[in-house]
Amino acid sequence: MKTIKKVDIIPVFVEFIPDIKKENHIYISEKYSVAVHHCLCGCLQRTVMPISDTDNNKWKLIKEKDGTVSFIGSVGNYNFPCKSHYVITKNVANFI
Repeated sequence: MKTIKKVDIIPVFVEFIPDIKKENHIYISEKYSVAVHHCLCGCLQRTVMPISDTDNNKWKLIKEKDGTVSFIGSVGNYNFPCKSHYVITKNVANFI
């Protein structure tokens, strides 16, 4: 897998997803099993990631021992004009 761009992200754990979100921040509500962020390509489209430990159709959140987060499952925003595709590992989005 060739990485064409990297973006550092900041995970923010919340109960409720805020209306106003900062660029390159991923808001994670474990209570409601969802992570939301602006598309990390910079187009700022709202990206919603349902998270689950058991459902293969959802992303799995991994809280790393060093305090970073990773997600199992890539983010493919193919319905957005940007058509971006990335993997989030240890607070870094690697575009592929």
